[in-house]
Amino acid sequence: MHASDHALQILQSWLPFGMRYWWTPKGDARHGCWGTGYAHWGVQSHQKLVAALAVLADDPSIDAKAAGLSRDEALARALAGLRFTLDQHLEHGLPGPDGATWGHTWISALGVERMMPGVELLEAHLDEAYRAKLRAVLCSEADYQLTVNVGGDVWGHTSKNKPESNIWNGALCARAALCYPEHPRAAAWIEKAHEWLLNGISIPADAQDDSVVAGKPLKEWHRGPNFFPHYSLDHHMYLNVGYMVICISNLAILHYAFKARRAAPPESLYHHAEALWSVIRKFTFADGRLCRIGGDSRVRYCYCQDYLLPALYWAADHLRDPHAWGLLEGQLKLIEHEQKLSGDGGFISRRMEHMKRDNELYYTRLESDKASGLALVRTWWRRFPFEPAKPAREFEATVQGGWSEPEHGAVFHRSPTRIASFAWRASEGPMGLCLAPDNGHDAEWQKNLAGGIRFLGETEPKGDVHEKHLESFPGGFVTSGVMSDKLKKFIGEGWRSEEHWLKHKLVFAALPDERTVLRLEFAALEPRRVYLDAVEGVKWEIPNDILTGRRTYAFAGGERTLEPRLGANEVIGLGSAWVNVDGRLGAVGIYGADTWSIARRGTRIGGYSGSMLTDALCWPCRAGREAVEGPATLLDSGVALFASTGAAATKTYHEQGLAKRLEAPGLLRAILALGFDGRQYVLAANFGAEPVAATLAAPLGNWIDLAGGRTLSAEQGLDVQLEPNRAKLFLREGRSGA
Repeated sequence: MHASDHALQILQSWLPFGMRYWWTPKGDARHGCWGTGYAHWGVQSHQKLVAALAVLADDPSIDAKAAGLSRDEALARALAGLRFTLDQHLEHGLPGPDGATWGHTWISALGVERMMPGVELLEAHLDEAYRAKLRAVLCSEADYQLTVNVGGDVWGHTSKNKPESNIWNGALCARAALCYPEHPRAAAWIEKAHEWLLNGISIPADAQDDSVVAGKPLKEWHRGPNFFPHYSLDHHMYLNVGYMVICISNLAILHYAFKARRAAPPESLYHHAEALWSVIRKFTFADGRLCRIGGDSRVRYCYCQDYLLPALYWAADHLRDPHAWGLLEGQLKLIEHEQKLSGDGGFISRRMEHMKRDNELYYTRLESDKASGLALVRTWWRRFPFEPAKPAREFEATVQGGWSEPEHGAVFHRSPTRIASFAWRASEGPMGLCLAPDNGHDAEWQKNLAGGIRFLGETEPKGDVHEKHLESFPGGFVTSGVMSDKLKKFIGEGWRSEEHWLKHKLVFAALPDERTVLRLEFAALEPRRVYLDAVEGVKWEIPNDILTGRRTYAFAGGERTLEPRLGANEVIGLGSAWVNVDGRLGAVGIYGADTWSIARRGTRIGGYSGSMLTDALCWPCRAGREAVEGPATLLDSGVALFASTGAAATKTYHEQGLAKRLEAPGLLRAILALGFDGRQYVLAANFGAEPVAATLAAPLGNWIDLAGGRTLSAEQGLDVQLEPNRAKLFLREGRSGA
């Protein structure tokens, strides 16, 4: 099935469910509302639904039986919804369902922009009074943007990091000038549009760039960088891959608005867009799910993921990306997969039943995001069809290699068999990934692969990162750092603490064998008496929800299949130093525990209200309330993790002792491991407070410091010198036994 037809099929199958949230305000047949209609997100959700209804009303292929509405009925509701939202704008003053009007905010332009592809289809059906009201709203919002200062900053905590809103504010200004070129302030709107758009995907180098854009040097337009030099984004104070996508989605919407009127778009519109897209595509699984290497503060498989659809369409069409169309088809399958599992036509109604029940405002927002993305794909194809470029190579061949943003604390490497990454400034705490690149269902973000120590009374789940170090090399990377698991603790009726009682140290190394990650962990408690809820070493979060169906774990005692489960906490000890998940992901414990355990919380984690059931693979795992008096070591372990690796290979790796701990003094930790490339590696880390120098009993020969590039001759052992909290990865020249 063609992707456009697929998008229509999914959208119209959803409509009978979606229309449960449609209502007529105060019995006024001129008006209709979807969702709560409350100011801010309620208005935004309603506006997206207006656009989706308009697209269905314009489409002769709609199946009225499947959609539950005829084209005429869809048109009537779209018009009623448009009239309602225009009347609710502060320009016209009709109080909304919460008693408020909307407009003239940092986000009001977003709802307008996402609604406008549908409004373009509805304009011919509007009477003169509502044509005038539409004009008044667009001009009013554009005039408001003339009064707002444009800025930018790479760091989210300054509240100046605004790449996506800069783009949608600029888009609205450009749209107003496009629609009403005779307006006396049209030239001012275009001038402001350039300023907004050129400070959307802005980078530090723009401040010195003499290239002329829209009549003057870029550096004169520049108001601040919103992206780091390699296009990492700190929006919402974490590495936010999703908002990289939102930036592209909004420029795509404006791109097609100009295309619809056969007008040349502003030359500022595509500023750094292709460079940003080249990074986004690296952070996309082959099945179409975003690989959010910095995590996500929102519901999984939603929001920013949904706005990948218009971004992919634009990349396939405008950039001629030969793989974007295939990724779009993959994402449509992801949406349809969960829709079918929901059983009632809803996109996420089964997995997010608790939100559907308790928070209609937010729930309808998420449902409308998917409806909006699907509608954009459908209407753009009908209005602006093109022949997608044919790939000359497989997708994975085009996204291989490394990427890093050292100042932001993120590093990544992708090969055909492994995605490995680590981000110290992630949404729900530092997180790593070691996954096959073809299946996004294996990925969960919440402090994944960063271990977890939970205190009684914890109130701040994210903690602090105190230091971080990153080094990349061909084929991989090594990173080390120190974090506090919890910053704030509170026990009711009279006790609280904001001290850093525990320093949690991690080393994460991706070997250039395209399969293996070596991971070391050390956590020591200060001289305090504390009450713990759990100690979870490694904490590899394996999604096990309706989207995956079940997980099969192979280990020394056989196999065990676990279905998704809501209920009480459960810890399953496997009695095994190795474990493999579904014949795809492997883990071998090297030191620090006796067995892998599976922690099953029985509640969904991840994002607002929880959105994903997981099985957490832990090495070690201590569950249940306990009192511990410091100083004490809570975690001291080393493991090897494998992507795209079956159970037999994982078992053999353990049984043949292909990774082992090397003796080392004090808090120096080191492991010797054989990679899947047949070469030997040593990972060494100094978890102490002072510099250390030691000779490790590594095999004789020449060893290459992969990040530093130096070659060391190990005639009597490998000499290692490390500063505190630093790590090095060494490669022995030649193959094992050579």
